[in-house]
Amino acid sequence: METKAEALLANAAKEYQTALSRWVRFTDEVVNNSMRLGRPLINAYLQSLSDTVPAIKEVARTSMGKGCEIPETQCPPYCVCELDWDACEDSQIKGSINITNTGQNAVNFTLQAGTFKSEKDESGKKPDITPASFTLAPGASQAVVVKMSVGSDFDPNDRYETEIKIRGRYEQCVKLRLFVRRNTKPHCSIDHGEIPRRIVAHNWYDHFQCEELCFEPIKQRHPGSDKPVGTTGKVAAKAVKKTKG
Repeated sequence: METKAEALLANAAKEYQTALSRWVRFTDEVVNNSMRLGRPLINAYLQSLSDTVPAIKEVARTSMGKGCEIPETQCPPYCVCELDWDACEDSQIKGSINITNTGQNAVNFTLQAGTFKSEKDESGKKPDITPASFTLAPGASQAVVVKMSVGSDFDPNDRYETEIKIRGRYEQCVKLRLFVRRNTKPHCSIDHGEIPRRIVAHNWYDHFQCEELCFEPIKQRHPGSDKPVGTTGKVAAKAVKKTKG
């Protein structure tokens, strides 16, 4: 038989288990309520961290890396400018290039032009350069004239290109573009004879036609004579012809 002490021990263990289960449920409820109530605050805190960290990293990078960064620059373009022409056949084209010595020492300059070429044709023509060589002191400038005649060496309605190489302390270039248009001369032909006439219908039930001059006659004079020839005034009277109906 179960002794009194064993019964008391079993009862105590059962009560302890019940109390432990209640405590666990209470703890879960407290934790869940705390998470539910505190989650907006936690989310706001995490969001502020995500917004702040990149800025902190950038500040740290710029402040700590100033002495380590190597500054860089880009080279200027080889072709510094362009000259564009739109010319007709048998015409003259002209342009200018201004060169300035911005260095601290005198420089000898030479200019050399290539031949004009298109995608399907090579003209074999080079522009004239004046002057083609010169020396510039520091701060001095020189205007160079570029000109050429557009003749039969160029195909109409075609685009040509070439370059002028400028050699001083180093080499630069100026790009030349030329569009050639066909040379059209204004012209028209006029036939002038007797005054044209037109025929207009009279009333349809009359079966008549009326013939009248299309233009007003102008007084004509024979050479050496003051006597006018031709009809004057308004258009001559209409000639009426009867047609078969």
